[in-house]
Amino acid sequence: MSERLDQVFGQLVTRSWQRFDEETRTREIDDILVGAVITASVAQGNALIDLTSDGNHHYLRFQHLQNKHRLMFQLTHRTGTITSAKTMGQHAAVTMAYGEYVQDARTVWQALKSEVKSGFLDVGEPGVFTVDADLGTGYVYVQVPLLLDLDHYFADHYTVKYPVLQEHIAAVAQACAKYLHGRIAA
Repeated sequence: MSERLDQVFGQLVTRSWQRFDEETRTREIDDILVGAVITASVAQGNALIDLTSDGNHHYLRFQHLQNKHRLMFQLTHRTGTITSAKTMGQHAAVTMAYGEYVQDARTVWQALKSEVKSGFLDVGEPGVFTVDADLGTGYVYVQVPLLLDLDHYFADHYTVKYPVLQEHIAAVAQACAKYLHGRIAA
C-alpha cells in the first residue's frame, strides 16, 4: 500500500509541474513574443529605435539601417490565462506598420486623408490597411491589424521559429509597402 501511495504522490507532483510549466509559459509568452520580434527584425537589417509598453500592449519601432524605411508593431497577447490558452491556443493581436520618409509628407498626407474619410472603413478588422503620417518626422505609414496564432512561431516553450517569423514580417511589410506606393503614386 505504501508503494502505491508513493507512486500516486509522484504522479501528482509530475502533473503539478506540468500545470506549473503551462501557466508559466502562458504568462511568459508575451515577453518571448516581444523578444522574438526584436530579434527577427534586427536580423533583417533593422535597428530598434523605440520600445514602450503599458503592460498589456507593447509598441516597437524599427528603422532599416540602409534604406531608412520604418517598421512599427503593436503586440497584444490575447490569451493570457491558462484556460483561454488551452481553449483557443496562444493568440496575439498584432498591428504592423510600414513607413517611408516622404519629401512633402503634409501634402501626401492631406491627399491620403481625404481618400480614407469613408465611413465604411473599420480599422479594427484584420487585413484592413489604414494610412497615417508623422508630420514631425516626414514619415507616412500604412498599417494593418492581424490576429495571429502564436503556436506557428514557437517550436516548444522557448524555441522560436525565426525563419517563419521573419518571412511573415517580410510579407506584411511588403504588402504595406505596395499599398503605400500605390497610394502615393495615385
